[in-house]
Amino acid sequence: MNFSQFVAGDSRAIAEGAVLERVRRDPELTLDPHILNGGFVYDAKARGRLAQIHVDYMRLARKAHLPILAFTDTWRCSQRAIDASRFKGRAVNEDNVRFLTELRASLGEGSPIFIGGLVGPSGDAYKPEIGLDRRSACDFHRPQILALASAGIDFLHLATAPHVEEALGIADAMAETDLPYVISFVIRRTGVVLDGAPVVQAMDRIEAETARPPAGFSINCVHSQVLETALETIATTRPETSGRILTFQANTADAEVEELDNSEVLVTEPAEDFADRVARLGSRFGLRVLGGCCGTEGRHIEALTSKLTGEENLI
Repeated sequence: MNFSQFVAGDSRAIAEGAVLERVRRDPELTLDPHILNGGFVYDAKARGRLAQIHVDYMRLARKAHLPILAFTDTWRCSQRAIDASRFKGRAVNEDNVRFLTELRASLGEGSPIFIGGLVGPSGDAYKPEIGLDRRSACDFHRPQILALASAGIDFLHLATAPHVEEALGIADAMAETDLPYVISFVIRRTGVVLDGAPVVQAMDRIEAETARPPAGFSINCVHSQVLETALETIATTRPETSGRILTFQANTADAEVEELDNSEVLVTEPAEDFADRVARLGSRFGLRVLGGCCGTEGRHIEALTSKLTGEENLI
């Protein structure tokens, strides 16, 4: 089963929990100021830590007999960022794809592990005012998207998009490839993207205006209560909206993004509480792929897989 076949079906899956936020808070690791953890594949210690995190998530999915969406550590690896970093001249995106595909191969046969080539916004994910216009965004992100697409990924994934015009430009560049792609927004409880545009209108525009529409949409980096409130609001006029959301990766802090931006303290919640809320939300609105974002660890995804499969002990 490839990713397009999965999307066309009706089976459920999980997505990874946090990776970047976990290594960001590891005192033994240092993020690059330009590409963050994108260069960890070139350092034995950092590479080992990344491998441990990714493989733990993959094994949880395999034990639960669920497909999983895993993402390359390339959220900040635009060509411009690579050129500004000490990794200039290296094939950072391709090497991160190779790293994940090798990890997948090491686990042998089992439930599908879909590798997504991860792209992030050009600027701060919580500051939509610095987003690029559509044409500039397409030009800015195209080199990274083409690099990821050439390296053997299963799909492309834009995460934490705060600005609809930039998301449109990224979708334009992704549509130029032959790969399925997913566009993920950060939203408010009122059902709007951080730039103020209603998320339903953002979805409408991307589907109507791009040369090839996305395989689905996603919401990430918000608490389950935020999405639940937003979907309740949207359902009064556009009840079909939840069916367009393929993936939800929840964080563990029920707070506004302004409260979380550059927070010194990681706000988390017990794994069982996280799993209860996310699984209930998924069941209520028919969300097929559920996972974690900031504040989550293996125990959160383990608890979530237990809820989704009805199994109490996966390890």
